[in-house]
Amino acid sequence: MKVLHVFHYSNLVNGVDRTTLTLLCALRQLGVEVNALVPGKGDVTQTLDGLGVPYRVAPLGCCAGPGKPAELAYLAHAASRAEMIGNWLREGDFDLIHLNTGHLIDGVIAACKANVPAIWHIHAPFEIDLERYAGFMGPEAYAWLLGELGHHVIAVSDDVRTSLLQWLPAEKVSTLYNGIDVDDLDTRARQSGKPIREALGLPASTPLVLGVGRISAQKDFATFVRVARRVTDMHPSACFAIAGPFEARDLAEALPRQIKEQGLDGRVFVLGPRSDVPALLAQSDAFLSTAIFEGHPLTSLEAMAMSTPVVAMDCIGLRECIEHESDGLLVPLGDEDACAQAVLRVLQDGGLAETLGERGRQSVLDKYSAQAYGKSFFAIAESVLSETGTAAKAPAADFVLGLLKEIRAANDRTTKLSQRPGLLTRLKTKLLHWAS
Repeated sequence: MKVLHVFHYSNLVNGVDRTTLTLLCALRQLGVEVNALVPGKGDVTQTLDGLGVPYRVAPLGCCAGPGKPAELAYLAHAASRAEMIGNWLREGDFDLIHLNTGHLIDGVIAACKANVPAIWHIHAPFEIDLERYAGFMGPEAYAWLLGELGHHVIAVSDDVRTSLLQWLPAEKVSTLYNGIDVDDLDTRARQSGKPIREALGLPASTPLVLGVGRISAQKDFATFVRVARRVTDMHPSACFAIAGPFEARDLAEALPRQIKEQGLDGRVFVLGPRSDVPALLAQSDAFLSTAIFEGHPLTSLEAMAMSTPVVAMDCIGLRECIEHESDGLLVPLGDEDACAQAVLRVLQDGGLAETLGERGRQSVLDKYSAQAYGKSFFAIAESVLSETGTAAKAPAADFVLGLLKEIRAANDRTTKLSQRPGLLTRLKTKLLHWAS
């Protein structure tokens, strides 16, 4: 089997591409011939070079944001990217293409045109995943893209699958939990530089609670800060740190102000994007998640793999992966008092912290191993390849490609969407008509 994996971004600070690399490595161990298509040079290509995995760099990517110019630019270039990917699919004689998000519309068009089955990998509930496209595509049209152009859809949790089943038939959607490469995490944790407490100017004995994720509405670090305030009121020596890239500028700019307003300067630290997250996890006394939803809680599982006790609000996607009072502590979503009390339990009860850490690591080894991840994906891929009817998707792909070419031509004539106010409206109308 020869598989082309199309990456979303070019860095490993996002969980989508990290888990794709884990999958790629696991499949290679099973004898699958793996290749990659990456949107630019970066952490991903550096890792692929080290692994000896063939790849190409092409200006890919999903819709850059909710702004109208970004939407138009994305659509305008999608047709060219689809043609480029299609050419490589035919040249490389690939059996299957794996699209690691639902935003790679150019990849699925290329797959249909090249008569190569495509598997989508969806990492968020349907209504959340749709938001990238919401400015120019309704839910019916997005469901049509997933179900009619793609051959199968992988959901990273049962919660995500349930949301997809409102729009897609059950036989089209499988749950496949992300795999965790525990050996790789252990190796990276040992490669740390200066200890985090030393780097922050803290005593070595300082209790430290870590949060990891993009500074975004989803991860809700404003709540993280308020929980930290409650904890430090009762445990004055405790400190907190947040590691992750600044996705939402307004939230990133507000975070230092929120820390100051809560009187937590020198107690809550914003570390920014970090490449040493496994080391940070291993050095922390607890991991805290205040996310309002997850597809599958990759960093929470990585914390468990590092034997770091996890406290988490029981949002969708995460709640099915942690057993309360066994391998972690779950509290009701939005209950900041309960969250603070759970953190205090971990910090003040060494026996509980040790038990949660040990059981958390074992849960990851038992349920979320990279090897099981690869085997399950391989089984799905074999099932997809045994089906027929790939060529029947070409007319639908031609329809979407025609729309994209129309948009590309319009973009060549103007650089501002405001000069073509009805363009995206007409696209949405045509997609909805086709989907119905």
